[in-house]
Amino acid sequence: MWIILNYFCWAVFFVNLIWGLIRPIKKRVIDSMMISRLFYWMIIISQVVIALRSFHRHPLIVAIGAVTTLAIIALSENAYGRKQDTHYTPKLLWLLVIATPIAIAIQTFVNY
Repeated sequence: MWIILNYFCWAVFFVNLIWGLIRPIKKRVIDSMMISRLFYWMIIISQVVIALRSFHRHPLIVAIGAVTTLAIIALSENAYGRKQDTHYTPKLLWLLVIATPIAIAIQTFVNY
């Protein structure tokens, strides 16, 4: 159940992140940021539960996955902040588009 919840939250977070960062209307960007925050909290909660159950098998991968997830969350908050201040660069979006599937792959290694 936690693994399915984790994957679902990653998928919604990823789609919402891309959709929110390409929106030109500031109000829609703020709405997307709030939805992203909800789903990244759900990602953190489900990842902690999964990590508690998998730490004895894969301690290094769990630690790398946690750091990667926190880095993506920090980058997404930075991207939303820059989008609101109009100092946004597309490089940050591409970094998030590349880094998020990597974090999902690391979480997959933790799960199995």
